[in-house]
Amino acid sequence: MVHFVYALACYKENYGERIFRCYYIGETNDLQRRLQQHYENVRNHITDKYTGRFDWVEKVWHKQVPSREDGKRLERYLKPLSPNEKEDYFETH
Repeated sequence: MVHFVYALACYKENYGERIFRCYYIGETNDLQRRLQQHYENVRNHITDKYTGRFDWVEKVWHKQVPSREDGKRLERYLKPLSPNEKEDYFETH
């Protein structure tokens, strides 16, 4: 089954200006469904969910992988990287 690894840019708003805070890295077999869940968390301020703590999220990158194991491996690789390292990875992959 096909899986996806994806990145969301997470922002807080300050006086109408979006301020970047971090990248959220995730893995799923249904990208559209999972993105909808994140957007609903933000829209409804479901703060017990990570993305619900932010005022705005947007998908900035995704990659299709052949299996869940490959997806989990890539997710584990990306999560500890700095934001700049993640951006470099997104640009080249």
